[in-house]
Amino acid sequence: MVSRRAALAAPILLSAARVGAQSAGFPNRPVRIVVPYPPGGPNDLVARAIGRGMGERWGKPVVVDNRPGGAAGVVGTELVARSEPDGYTLLLNGITHAISPGLYPRLPYDTATDFTAISLVGWAPLIMVLNPNVPARNVAEFIALARAEPGRFSYASTGNGTSIHLASEMFKQMAGVDILHVPYRGSAPA
Repeated sequence: MVSRRAALAAPILLSAARVGAQSAGFPNRPVRIVVPYPPGGPNDLVARAIGRGMGERWGKPVVVDNRPGGAAGVVGTELVARSEPDGYTLLLNGITHAISPGLYPRLPYDTATDFTAISLVGWAPLIMVLNPNVPARNVAEFIALARAEPGRFSYASTGNGTSIHLASEMFKQMAGVDILHVPYRGSAPA
């Protein structure tokens, strides 16, 4: 019996094989990986690691191009959507790519039709950490403290509409607490 993971991976592997068969001699020039966030964040670090490996394997340069700007990485994502669909301009994005259409109805691209997903490159759990001076040692204690002192606490996110922002807003709603959202422009600044 085929596992669910194997069944989900099969289309990706078949697509990669089909692309490889259609593109003998690829790449014959540098490949660009666009990261729609500032340098130093997790997407940037992953793109650089992947790019280094791809470059070594292909014997051609792979350049990481950070293009932050706009809500949820719209600037860099639009650049890739408008590029020639020849495999030389790639996008390394996160969950915001999937949720942006629900948050921003007037995006300058269609995430469903302007892109072809080629691989899942990683995942990252979200964790909650507090300043050690906050007198709470677990989530239950923090919720009790935040309920007792509404508006005292704030949290940083990697920007409006990002997974950290949405998960934190869901936490606030479920816990019934008033915590200020402070959005930054990407992971590195946050």
